[in-house]
Amino acid sequence: MNFHKFFTIFLLFISISTFAQKTIKHTVVSGESIYSIAKKYKITEDEIYALNPKTKGAILSLNTVLTIPNVGKNKSTENSNSKNKSNSSIHVVEANESFYTIAQKYDLSVENLKDFNPTVSPKKLQIGTKLNLKLTKEAKKEKAKLEIPETKSDASGTVIHKVKKGETLSSIAEKHGMLLSQLMKLNPNASSKIQIGDELIIKKPKVKKEIVEVIEKPVEIVVPKVEDTTSDEIFGEDAVEEPDDSGNLYHVVVKGETLSKISRQYDVKLKKLKQLNPNVGDNLAIGHTLLIKEVTPVETIEPIVKYAEIEPFIEDLAPLSAEGLSKADYLIQRASEHIGTKYRSGGTSAGGFDCSGFMIYTFKEQENIKLPRTSASQSNYGKKVKKAQAQKGDLIFFTTNGRGNINHVGMITEVLDNEIKFIHSSVSRGVIISSTREPYYAKRFVKIMRVIEE
Repeated sequence: MNFHKFFTIFLLFISISTFAQKTIKHTVVSGESIYSIAKKYKITEDEIYALNPKTKGAILSLNTVLTIPNVGKNKSTENSNSKNKSNSSIHVVEANESFYTIAQKYDLSVENLKDFNPTVSPKKLQIGTKLNLKLTKEAKKEKAKLEIPETKSDASGTVIHKVKKGETLSSIAEKHGMLLSQLMKLNPNASSKIQIGDELIIKKPKVKKEIVEVIEKPVEIVVPKVEDTTSDEIFGEDAVEEPDDSGNLYHVVVKGETLSKISRQYDVKLKKLKQLNPNVGDNLAIGHTLLIKEVTPVETIEPIVKYAEIEPFIEDLAPLSAEGLSKADYLIQRASEHIGTKYRSGGTSAGGFDCSGFMIYTFKEQENIKLPRTSASQSNYGKKVKKAQAQKGDLIFFTTNGRGNINHVGMITEVLDNEIKFIHSSVSRGVIISSTREPYYAKRFVKIMRVIEE
């Protein structure tokens, strides 16, 4: 009897020891979820739920101790490869994630992530949504469907394009492989604010020339002078912006960058970079603006527009709320992804921007902010702000064409003592960050407008 009792206890001990070797304990810390823990141990969520059934459907509390399968280093290569294949191309959206944070996580650009998931709206991203991290055949087909312009031909052979949601004159011209000026000549009455369902002429049939028989004297054919239908309202005065000659150069820090890496990128000595940015330590904050190259600061420059005379009549505005500042940070991140993109007159896409087109592109994902087409029109959108009350996310306007009227716009990224930094699309250098202490912009500053809701 004693022998049987001893043998039973021995078998129980062996089972417990074997089970202990096959599992490990994990204590939940702040920010963890079943998904992130599963990813950490390279197992599935179902494997965790199988050993911890009470956690399924419950809120995961701090310091909860979970039993985790101990896959160890000897787990079969076949199973490991199978998991990698199934998980490496898909991401399941968690709380507080956005296209931007997910793209950063997998070292992708936001544009690539959108291409991989053409049917998913970044504005309506939901928890649990599965995102492709690679371009699948299905995504290619969906993307191709969205890019095929909707056209029809009438009885005369004229090709017509029917405007779809999100399309602009520039994007429609691009889709049909034509210049914006060509599209406007075919549609002289088209407004820059096109509506869904509007029909635009893309191509007219060739008109057969009539043969005129000359009897006594040659018939004089007078070609009527066609007036240029190009207007500032359509193309924007940004097309006549003069190149800036400031010289200051800035860099917005992204994830994983260090001072050493940035100094090599711009071929600037690390010591010089630290001198230009004395308040920056070794641990760089994402989104911080670094000065890379500096021109002599401006002490006093007489502005073209005397803003100070107007300011006493401008109503004081309350500072942006926490939600408003969060929107501003998102917009700055979005805009900074395009630093270095070339300037293109009439451009409103990642292939090239003019200044007002860059602002439209940056703000277009904010449903309540649809900016007008030109910088002059944008300067009347929102609420006027005193220079001393400027905040990041506000629009800042300049006159650069020598005529005194507004024709250039940027978005404020940082406000310091007696200095405002802003991101914009410059004719000569594309998308860059500049400062109101640069001589060129100091004497051409006009006004500031707040377009983000407080």
